Parts: sequence; C-alpha cells; structure tokens
Amino acid sequence: MRLLVLASADVIHTRRWCGWFAANGHEVLLATLEPSSDPPEYERTLSSIPAPGFLRYPLAVKSLNDLLRSFGPELVNAHYLPGYGVLGAISRRARPLVLTAWGSDLLLNPRRSPLHLSRARFVLRRCSLITADSPVLSSVLQELGVAPGKIIEEPMGIDPEVFNQAGRGQRMSDQPVRIVSTRRHEPLYDLGTLLEALRLLRNDGQEFSAAFAGSGSLTGHLRAGCRRNGLEQWIEFPGELDSVALAELLRWSEIYLSTSHSDSTSVSLLEAMACGAFPVVTDIPGNRVWIEHGVNGMLFPPGDSRALADCIGRSAENTQLRAESADRNWQKIRQRAVWDNNMRRVEEAFQGLI
Repeated sequence: MRLLVLASADVIHTRRWCGWFAANGHEVLLATLEPSSDPPEYERTLSSIPAPGFLRYPLAVKSLNDLLRSFGPELVNAHYLPGYGVLGAISRRARPLVLTAWGSDLLLNPRRSPLHLSRARFVLRRCSLITADSPVLSSVLQELGVAPGKIIEEPMGIDPEVFNQAGRGQRMSDQPVRIVSTRRHEPLYDLGTLLEALRLLRNDGQEFSAAFAGSGSLTGHLRAGCRRNGLEQWIEFPGELDSVALAELLRWSEIYLSTSHSDSTSVSLLEAMACGAFPVVTDIPGNRVWIEHGVNGMLFPPGDSRALADCIGRSAENTQLRAESADRNWQKIRQRAVWDNNMRRVEEAFQGLI
C-alpha cells in the first residue's frame, strides 16, 4: 500500500504510526509542517505561507498537491482534524481520505464555537473512514453525523515487549511511596492540581518520592512551584524519556497519576497499566472506559486537589488492592491494547478502501 500520512512529525504517536506501516512492508510518505529533529528517509516538509495558528495548514495545499502528484498514494491518512484534517479535506487529490482522531480535536475543539463545529463537520464529510481510539470518541463522531460504518475503533495500544511488569521492584515498608506522572507539562493536563495535591499530602505527613516525566511550556512554572512549596526534595523532573527508560520508570512507580481534563484513550495510562503502576486518574469518560473506581484504579473529579490527595493516600496504604489491580490491568492490556494487534485491524480497514 502506498500511504501518505499528514501529521506532525515531531510527535511520538506519529513516529510510531508511520514506523509500523513502513516496517510492515508499506510504502510510506510522511508530509508535515512540523519536521522531526531526526527525520526518517520517508519524511517530507511541506511549504506554507507564514501565517498564525491553523491558517498554516490550508495554505500548504499547493505543496501537498505537488507531493500527491509525484508520490501517487493509494490512500491519504490525516492525523488531528483542525490542522491536517482540514488540509486533507480541501485537497481534491487527497482521496480516499482517512482521518485519525487524537481526542481533543473532537472532544474539545468543535465545542469552541459554531465555526469550529462547522469546520469539524466539513472535514468529516470528506472522509471515507475515521479511526477512533475509544467508545467516547466514536460516540462524538456519530453525534457529528458520521455513520457508524465509517468508524473503526482501535486504541493505539502499547508494545508489551517494552511495557510489562518483568523485574518490577517492591518497595520496603519503611520507604516512601513512589509516584509518577508522564503527561505533557501543558495546561490541558493540569499538573498544577497534582502539585497542590502533593503539597497537601506533605502537610498531612505523607512521605513520597515523585517523578514528573516529560516536558512542556509549563515545566519552568512547575519547578518554581516545587521550590515555592518546599517540595524540591520530594519531586524530580527526569525530562523526556525514550520508551525503554519510560517503562523502567513506570515499573519503579507504585502509583500513576493523571490530572488531565480531557482524554480519549490515553496511551500514557495504558503504559502505566501494563507496567503495574496503580492508576489514579481524573473521572472523565475516556478514563472510565479503562478504570473502575476501587477495582483497578481510582478516579477523582478533575481539578480537585483534595480528592486527589485522598486517593493517593488510600492507594499508598492498600498494598493488596495495588497488587490485584496490577494483575487485572495486565490482562486488560493483553486483551484490548496490544499495539501490533490493533494496528493489524487498522491496516485491514485501510486496505479495504483501495
């Protein structure tokens, strides 16, 4: 299959997606306006006119059409509706067009204004197929007028050869509980609520060792918050990690935390579940697909630092629940969230359009 992917090349999900198709014998071309720092040979940077925000994408249509003429793809796969979805939709050559929705592009963006809603419907009408990673996203697509037969629902999933519980260490009873967040340091993920919850835990006398992995526009703000609240000795910032190092960090951790206000299926959550870290995550529809409160994790209201602190405290005390949840979550991942299995079904759906 000759596949042209329209997506941000500097995002790990894009690299995994394109890499899978390339490794499985397909001829892939990745067209992007956000080039990666170490581009693969199949990556091409599109030309556009300098413009603010999302306007860069439709203004790259001539460059895209030139690439479509020279490459001659059998299928075009646009990732993230407001940018690359729009670009693919306005190019008459980008057919058949498949949209891969990432979550916030449909859960949040269409609600911003009637214009955003119209834009979403415009793109969706021009798609032959839409991939969704959760029932929540599938439901939103149908509310926007997409027929169920045009939706394929598959989580992006994880690689169980990397993300697993092999060699997972046990904490000694006199050591502080180990906590991790692996979400981007951006406003959507609300790490300020997590920071406040950890401050409350310290005020309650709870000891912990926490890691805020990753980075983002708020990293400096979070570091300053640690200093301001006297949490520097309790929280570390390991930065961006490759998948092997990330899996090791998750196996080290006893509790995984996510304060995100919106998610479809969070790959970060799936990685934590696979590695045996006990999930304490926001009570939002995307998380409820995977987590049942008090059974294989805990849920708390978004933005409620006191409730989060209480959930962390209860999780730290209940070693039996954490151990049982690790087994349950590993089985759930094996059944529903193995990357290669899910991508095989996506591949089959793509080939059905050719």
